[in-house]
Amino acid sequence: METIEIELTRIFIKVVQHGGFSKAANFLRIPKSTVSKAISRLEKETGTKLLLRTTRSQTLTPAGRVFYETCIEPIQILEDAQKSLYGQDTIVAGKIKITAPEDLGNHVISPEIGKICSQYPKLFFELDYSNQVVDMIKEGFDLAVRIGRLEENRLKVKVLGNLSLIPVATLEYIERTEKIRNPKDLEKHDCLSVSGTSMSQHWQLKRKKETIRVPVRVKVESNQMNSLLAIAMTGAGVALVPQFLCEAALKSHQLQRVLPEWVGVGMPVSLVSSVSTSSSARLKLVSDRIAAIVKTALHSQEQESSKI
Repeated sequence: METIEIELTRIFIKVVQHGGFSKAANFLRIPKSTVSKAISRLEKETGTKLLLRTTRSQTLTPAGRVFYETCIEPIQILEDAQKSLYGQDTIVAGKIKITAPEDLGNHVISPEIGKICSQYPKLFFELDYSNQVVDMIKEGFDLAVRIGRLEENRLKVKVLGNLSLIPVATLEYIERTEKIRNPKDLEKHDCLSVSGTSMSQHWQLKRKKETIRVPVRVKVESNQMNSLLAIAMTGAGVALVPQFLCEAALKSHQLQRVLPEWVGVGMPVSLVSSVSTSSSARLKLVSDRIAAIVKTALHSQEQESSKI
């Protein structure tokens, strides 16, 4: 078996991470033609097609994906070792690409990213907030925060806690409609539900060790919990939303908790990384900060629920 040149592998990694030959060339400060020749040589040395190239994009082949996932961490470790030789191991610099659900991203993650930017001027971010689950490797994301159970065995997954939802409505809605004394009463009410989940048509609520699954009459369905919150604040119905999202509205009495002894069955929240964060100073710092702030938000909602 022939030995593969490390530099060729490094260039390949950068092409995947930056999404193309031109961007990789700009990052590495080498001509685009050099990048193209390096990939051709690497494919010749491995005897395998690693990238499917068109005039507009490059896509990993199945073999290319396996090669990328196998090589990314060793290459990162090598780069970090090289930096340490030049006394750069303590410098947190570079770009980090993060994806997260929109509501969690805007309300919890973005404020922390702002603080990190102030503290580390050489650190740059690309944020993509969407409820669509993306292919982290194909899209070049370094970190992702995801809600729900994951079946991803190619990536590093760290469970941060559970996201519990609480039913809320305006006092005006509560007073003008039939009283809600137990979860089954929700069947008679206009409910505002998050779409695309197991809880869109049925709300699963728990009180201590008791759990109940209730079919609900969905008045409005949305993939954005923030929009459900806004609609609930007009008095249009009962919304099932995260504690962190409606905390300000509850404190200002714009919304009231419905069935305060009950909470929605929690969904796991995880931090996912495409490489071992321990091999990169900047990734480890940012992943630790994001994990901490998300854990704090989840812990705060648990404390509020336990007071009921």
